[in-house]
Amino acid sequence: MASGNGDHLVVFTTSYPFSRVVESFLDRELPHLSSAFDAVTLVPRLYPPPGERLDRPLPENVSTETSIMHDAQKESTAAYYLNLALSSLASSEFYGEFRRNYRPMLHPAGMRKALGYLGIALDVRNWVTRRVEEGMLDPARTLLYTYWFDGTALGVVLARRDLPGIRCVSRAHGYDLYAERYTPPYMPFEEARACSLDRVYPVSEHGRRYLSARHPSCASGFRVARLGTGDPGFLTPLSQDGVFRVVSCSHIIPIKRIDLLVRGLAEAGRMQPDREFEWVHIGGGALQAEMEAYAGATLPGNVSHRFTGYLANAAVMDHYGQSPVDVFINVSESEGVPVSIMEAESCGIPVIATAVGGTPEIVSGATGILLPENPAPREIAEAVCRLAAGPDGTRAMRSACRENWERNYNADRNFSAFAGDLQALLR
Repeated sequence: MASGNGDHLVVFTTSYPFSRVVESFLDRELPHLSSAFDAVTLVPRLYPPPGERLDRPLPENVSTETSIMHDAQKESTAAYYLNLALSSLASSEFYGEFRRNYRPMLHPAGMRKALGYLGIALDVRNWVTRRVEEGMLDPARTLLYTYWFDGTALGVVLARRDLPGIRCVSRAHGYDLYAERYTPPYMPFEEARACSLDRVYPVSEHGRRYLSARHPSCASGFRVARLGTGDPGFLTPLSQDGVFRVVSCSHIIPIKRIDLLVRGLAEAGRMQPDREFEWVHIGGGALQAEMEAYAGATLPGNVSHRFTGYLANAAVMDHYGQSPVDVFINVSESEGVPVSIMEAESCGIPVIATAVGGTPEIVSGATGILLPENPAPREIAEAVCRLAAGPDGTRAMRSACRENWERNYNADRNFSAFAGDLQALLR
């Protein structure tokens, strides 16, 4: 960890910089942060599984602090969370939250979530307090930044109560923001996180409005800070052989509804039996084998499919650069603003996506087709067939996609502005 009199940014992450999968989009943001601050310290919380680990090179003024990391491969995850729960139950913060939100906390899932948030928060608070006591952090020159609006954000809030001079902020994405994703619809310690930070940065205007509606008295502290992707330097070509090529890119988990996409593509194949469709899904996950089997049993003969498993970002972009793609599809039931859609649009690929979270901010009639939040397979199929009917008609969409990316999701532009905003908080 760097010390001295310069401005110091401490970034709390889940696994970055050690995971090749989780938070890999921080690769684009970190150079801007390291340019804006004299020292940057990354504080990850979890070691990724061995197959996902990556030893990243970091800018010279960026260091990593691993003292609060938990390795699920070496220690029972159950034991780890039991320890979090016990530390939470010993904290007065827990009982204050129970008085405020006892109904959702009487639900087992709500109780587990509250205990998990608080246990993580106590780890973060204690880490910050120790580093200040050791002279490694100067509260007047340090900004605490949590990449997720979760227990780590609560942790910096608790640290601030003991160190009133320290500044703290958080991004807010999707899973860490929208209570309705969960049963019960409960986000622990939400008011403390929303109203005790110097600033909360939702990644979409939808997220800012959502948070403002829930906490109107604190709305002045919520500011949109969009994510972004790099310029690929090319536009993906259209198919020229009569095959209509579809790509999707996501983890294969329930919220992404890959089964719904399979049913939609199957319906498209039946609606246009004389056309060949080719679908490639980029990304892996717990449901990959199940979804591969489901696709094999469900898709008609004129809809071929391939699951690539996890691909590094460079390999994803290689696919877009070397293979024709006619449409990108995302039918997720909840989103912030998907980085995968930013990447597709940067390559000029039209998008079909569900109108959830911040997705309507990046997908419109100009750049593709916006589906209802819960589309029927027939609605997905009709959107696919509409774009497949005349590739020449999508040329305007392809230009609009690229223009939308340049205007709103250019990583260098967005992350430079964000880093400057963080730097200004220490002035």
